[in-house]
Amino acid sequence: MIERLRRRPEWGFFGALRVAAPGLSVAWWALLVLRGLLPALLALATGALVGAVTRGASLAGPLTFAGASLVALQVLTPIHQAVSANLGDRTACWMNDRLLVLCNRPTGIGHLEDPRYTEDLTVARDFDLGMTGPPLSVSMDFIVTGLITLVAGAASAVVLFAFAWWAPFVLAGGWISTHWMLKESGVWRDRNTPEVRAAQRHADYAYRLAVDPPAAKELRLFGLGDWAVSRFAERRRFLHDLQYDATKLRERSVIGCLAVVLAANGVVFWFVAQQATDGRLSVGAAVVFLQASIGTSAIAFGGLSWVLDGSAAPVAAIKRLEAAADEYGTAARGTAPADGLPRDEIRFRDVQFAYPGGAPVLEGFDLTIPAGTSMAIVGVNGAGKTTLAKLLCRLYDPQSGSIEVDGADLRTIDVEAWRARLTAVFQDFVRYERSLADNVAPHGAPTADIAAALAAAGGTGLADLDTILSRAYEHGVDLSGGQWQRVALARALCAVRLGAGVVLLDEPTAQLDVRGESEIFDRVLTATSGCTTILVSHRFSTVRLADRICVVEHGRVVELGSHDELMALGGRYRTMFDLQASRFTELDDEGQEVVHDTLV
Repeated sequence: MIERLRRRPEWGFFGALRVAAPGLSVAWWALLVLRGLLPALLALATGALVGAVTRGASLAGPLTFAGASLVALQVLTPIHQAVSANLGDRTACWMNDRLLVLCNRPTGIGHLEDPRYTEDLTVARDFDLGMTGPPLSVSMDFIVTGLITLVAGAASAVVLFAFAWWAPFVLAGGWISTHWMLKESGVWRDRNTPEVRAAQRHADYAYRLAVDPPAAKELRLFGLGDWAVSRFAERRRFLHDLQYDATKLRERSVIGCLAVVLAANGVVFWFVAQQATDGRLSVGAAVVFLQASIGTSAIAFGGLSWVLDGSAAPVAAIKRLEAAADEYGTAARGTAPADGLPRDEIRFRDVQFAYPGGAPVLEGFDLTIPAGTSMAIVGVNGAGKTTLAKLLCRLYDPQSGSIEVDGADLRTIDVEAWRARLTAVFQDFVRYERSLADNVAPHGAPTADIAAALAAAGGTGLADLDTILSRAYEHGVDLSGGQWQRVALARALCAVRLGAGVVLLDEPTAQLDVRGESEIFDRVLTATSGCTTILVSHRFSTVRLADRICVVEHGRVVELGSHDELMALGGRYRTMFDLQASRFTELDDEGQEVVHDTLV
């Protein structure tokens, strides 16, 4: 039983309060219990006061008791609200900090792309934005209200025990039965079903589509603004319907509940009245027990609410993400140094790889890349080109086979040391809201190296080095897509100047025209002379400049050689090259179309 409770998300939530702010959590619980006991204490004080009046005794003590109880009820409420808000803020900060640690702890990124944890990442990331419910600082007051009400009902039942041992069991049993008969005790569980979470994710997607800048152009161009708004309204309404269905009373049980409650209260009230009439119960005691009987009804209205469910869900999500981080964090962490690697070659040996929940991407992949040479990798979308770059960066490890650097399994090399030897420009490179200098050299570099890297990438004159590359800042500027790609290339070239020996370029110049891309890559090859350069590109004007070209299909190498060798072979590479070359034409002096098979 205890173990089942410990597995409940609510148990985890209360545990998170203790971890996030131990002292504040103790104060929160203490105030909760005290506020829950005050109604029962006030009932005792009222009875004592009535008894003193009927006996003609001194009223000083009873009035002091009653006054203290009333003042405490008034004073403790705002204090508890302030503690709740503070505890909610502290817990939200702890949860956000924990999420950041979990997302960045594993050396790879599998836990961030595993579809099993997509919903957990969304819930843990967006829980305090007010989309699924009030922020945690506000939710805490809702949570405490339900728990105080439950404690107040239980305290009244204890007071009633002094009147007759069976009375609290009759009354509390009647009110507790309403939870079961109306299914209200399950409300907070019903609101966190997979169907509800999926509906929330769809509603959030529609909301972000309508309000975030990236989609603004196409929404206007294609007249989809009204569609985005109506989609959000539809999804949000569906979500609310699911939540309402989970919380509404089951009408057919109301009559039965009413009968049980009336019978239980009738028995206790009749017995109190009879005892008072027969003189076996004083007026003061009768007042106390009648108030306690009424107060016991709070059991039916207190307890765990849907707000607690919304607050506990992100804690449960973070716990599952902890398991994911542990699962993906068990990858081999080598200790071998990476100084000067590779000296001879990088070799993919019979590599097998599939993304979580997906079909195999690489199957028996074999490829040797001599150190100090350039290798271009081409193939249709989904052939596994970008996956090779991720594996080489150790963002993932192969399920079988190995990647060897000078004969040593990459997994035996210290991952941080290896990454210091490697630099990359991915197709979805990050645009940091930092200065131009920090974008080129995030860890810092001499100004001369930054300027030289920008010049090599064709980025001279984009902005002053200390200019923030975001218009969200005063005097900040933004760059075009092509200019940002030059900054990303400069970032890689600066890393080469600082000691990187392996350069990965995954569609690094997709937003440049063909001639610009060819010119830039020619300069990049010059700047990375002596490095092992791996290029993934769809542009054959760039690919042809590499020392060797690898054609990948269905997760395997199907052709390998220089541009001239592959063109002479007349195979898959020649077919793709000719198809792309046919699109680049110009008119001769007589107005006839001329095809340039060189693409430049």
